[in-house]
Amino acid sequence: MSNTANQKRRRAERARDFLDRLLERYPQAFSRERDEVRPLAIGIQESLRADLNRDEELAETPNWLVKQALARYTHSPAYLEAIIAGRRRVALDGSDGGEVTEQAIEHARTRREEQKKRAAERRRQRNGGKPRRANREERQQRKLQQLAEKFNNPEG
Repeated sequence: MSNTANQKRRRAERARDFLDRLLERYPQAFSRERDEVRPLAIGIQESLRADLNRDEELAETPNWLVKQALARYTHSPAYLEAIIAGRRRVALDGSDGGEVTEQAIEHARTRREEQKKRAAERRRQRNGGKPRRANREERQQRKLQQLAEKFNNPEG
């Protein structure tokens, strides 16, 4: 396993690059288009591994890389929203991969809400702990003040 920040960064880059290859190789199953993302069939990792093993160039792809690329894809907001919407699952070849269960929908809802909370917290931290609305109001006040100074300045 990777220990240093640099190793983790390199592994993440490799997973991102490998996911790009999956998106190109399996356009019937993976999509970059938010509205076209569909939940993957249960057990798709095994199907993917078997297909990769048949390709001389990709047969040596480490399992951790396959897992990380799939995790990157399945943890995306678009993927979670596809599950929440109850879209049909898809197999590697684009065929029907079955229904999404209510349990999967609830799990996706929970994960998506956690993502939204973390994003809101990051925004608050960037904004000095103030809600976004407060910062917007401060910006508006500054702009109004600048305009007032500009028009009240006889030289302006």
